[in-house]
Amino acid sequence: MAQITTTLTITGPASTATPAGPLSIALSLTATDTPTTDGKVTCDIVTATDTHTDNKILDNSTQTSPAYVYIKNTSDTVIYLCTGDAATPGNQVMEIGAGEFAFFPWAAEVDYYLEAASGSKTAEVWVFAQGA
Repeated sequence: MAQITTTLTITGPASTATPAGPLSIALSLTATDTPTTDGKVTCDIVTATDTHTDNKILDNSTQTSPAYVYIKNTSDTVIYLCTGDAATPGNQVMEIGAGEFAFFPWAAEVDYYLEAASGSKTAEVWVFAQGA
């Protein structure tokens, strides 16, 4: 088994500071996890268009075990992580802005697609398999 270390740090100044933060006190939150993976990692630069069927990035028929997923929007505008067509209510799972990223566990039970509002946009996708 292999391990990866993930660390999330969120900081912000107090609302009375300049620039102002979101809370009346300064914010400092750090969370670290070291999940176990089976050492199988896939990485790809993908293109998201406005046709979701062209953009399946997580396929539950090929990934048979849970995984951790990292997506970085390398384009200049928002992209959507969806379970189907982004125009259908309830299908958008995440909105990932330009330069933003997401890291999340995936049960490998649902297919996911990346969709752009218009044009062709790029994203980097890493999948860290957890094994059976």
